[in-house]
Amino acid sequence: MNEPEPVDLSLLDPERDPHRWAVLMNATRLRVAEAVLRRSREVDPLVLVSHWARPILAAAAVILLLLGAATVFGRPGSQVTSQARRLAYLAESSTLRGQAPTGAEVMAAIRPGQAR
Repeated sequence: MNEPEPVDLSLLDPERDPHRWAVLMNATRLRVAEAVLRRSREVDPLVLVSHWARPILAAAAVILLLLGAATVFGRPGSQVTSQARRLAYLAESSTLRGQAPTGAEVMAAIRPGQAR
């Protein structure tokens, strides 16, 4: 059985050429500083968060609308109505806990007998 030859990483050794390594590190620091400065001018953190808030609130509103419609128009005791109630309970309890529900919890609310 032929084993591959080990890769020679000695060229990456910073102690091999300290001056070259220092120049490389300074150039990298300058590029990172430029990128951070450019980003800080482009996007204010509050603007970034506000851009996230609208789609998240819209999605939450659609989900609540669907859950409410399923509860109101669903037949009492139907599978859709019971799923909507379990999802609504999960959403409420998750909000009170201050934690987002896990995928397993959502699946358990939708299909209680098939969740793992």
